[in-house]
Parts: sequence; C-alpha cells; structure tokens
Amino acid sequence: MTIFRLLLALPFIILAAHAHAATLRLPETGYSATRIVQASGMAFSGKVHAQNGKERWETVNQGVRSVSILLPEEGRFLLYMPDMNMAMEMNAESAAQQYGFEPLRDEVEAVEEGSDMIEGENTTRYRVTVPDGDVSEMRVWLTADGIPLKMTGSSPEGDFTMLLKDLKRGDQDAALFRLPAGVTPMKMPMGMPGMPGIPPH
Repeated sequence: MTIFRLLLALPFIILAAHAHAATLRLPETGYSATRIVQASGMAFSGKVHAQNGKERWETVNQGVRSVSILLPEEGRFLLYMPDMNMAMEMNAESAAQQYGFEPLRDEVEAVEEGSDMIEGENTTRYRVTVPDGDVSEMRVWLTADGIPLKMTGSSPEGDFTMLLKDLKRGDQDAALFRLPAGVTPMKMPMGMPGMPGIPPH
C-alpha cells in the first residue's frame, strides 16, 4: 500500500473498525481535528471533519491539494482537487477495494486491550484483526464517545500511525460534506487511474 493509497484508505479502515464489531461504534458527536499520518518514513497532516459517519479530510500530496469526502449512508466516495476545480466519484465499496481495504467484511473482530491517556483524553485501546487485507492488524484508541483518536497498523510496506490533535467536538457544517456549487464529479469505474496529480495505484 503506497502512502497515497493509505491516505485514501484510512477513512474506510476507520469505518470498518466501527461497523463490524459490537464494541466499536460511530462517534456520538461531530468533531474536527488535525489528523497526522506517518508511514513509509513520511508524515502527512490535514484537517478532518466528521459527523454521523460522514467524513471530510483535506490533505496536500506532492504539492497537490485534495479533499476526500466519504458519505457511507449514500454509498459514495468523492475526491475533490481544489486547484483544478475537478472531482471524481466512486461507489464507496469499490473505492475501498481499489485503495486497499474492504469495508464490508464480516471477519473483522475487535478485542479490548486496555485504556490509555492520549492527547489529554481517556481512551480504550482495541486490537482489530483484518484477515487477507493489505492491513493485517491494527490498534485503535477510542474516546468515551467513540472518536478514533489514534491508530497504528502494519501493511506489507511497513507500519503506519494516525493521531488526532486539537480535537474539537461539535456539529459540523453540512456544506463540508458536499462539493462546491458548479462542480460535477466524474464517475470513475473500478480499476481506472486517478485524476491528474494522483499517482496510479
């Protein structure tokens, strides 16, 4: 899994961790934070907004700004490139599979391991096993209201970590989970290369 594929797959990994174990759930509140991802010797950070399973994550990759929007209730994944005013849309399940993670697996299991203080928050640590995937095993630290504050995992290309900093709880503007007016996303079928500025997967 390349670092860029990890950046795109992360929302699906988090969604799957919540969706397929009785002890894990979607956050009880909306929130925003700075998400920091470290993998392959590189670090990426960007603003994340989440509300009722929807997620918006703004990142910069090789100087190209991108905004990924996951809408699980609609089964849609949007990738918007502000500098080019272009967007693409994929079925959420197809996007997850293309970017290295399958969100609809019954085999995902979570085991509670203990509790830790992370970024001033009391969290519960879970081990999540994902058989036959690019991510073989990961740990997720959840706050009392279900926010995934930290994550660590392993893939064939090495280990990765995710951490949320400057966490702020509260309802998020619904406009954050929509494309700007006048932007019509291109429908991208499974297996097609990405948009300009996005390396092939």
